[in-house]
Amino acid sequence: MTLAFLGCTYAFARADFEQRVLRAAVELELATRPLSRSAQADLVAAAIDGELTVPRSPTGELLVDLCGRDGEDPIYWLRKLVFRSAWLDHRIKHGLVEIEFDESVGAFRIEPGRYPLPGAGHPSFAALTVPEDRA
Repeated sequence: MTLAFLGCTYAFARADFEQRVLRAAVELELATRPLSRSAQADLVAAAIDGELTVPRSPTGELLVDLCGRDGEDPIYWLRKLVFRSAWLDHRIKHGLVEIEFDESVGAFRIEPGRYPLPGAGHPSFAALTVPEDRA
């Protein structure tokens, strides 16, 4: 499957794409794990198409509701985080960024080198998440 976003197109294996979408949804606090299959399908469909016309889960209904409000579009941010993860993986693979483990904070630090990293800031939709039935 492919994701065209911000003038670039990335190709993904299906499982890789689904994992990236679910990780992005958790990072944005749109969802918590484990997710029902219908919630996973809604998130993946929204990321692929850039919209969700027929939600099949409470999470999908939340996405549709959030997109109808003023402010940040959660599907845009979902797609942006999926794109960003692929973009960053590509740069790491080709040695364009350096990764170091910072023991003082217990996390990896990314040094962009010659190429700037896309902005890391993104909104949190935590107050608007819905519990999922684990079907």
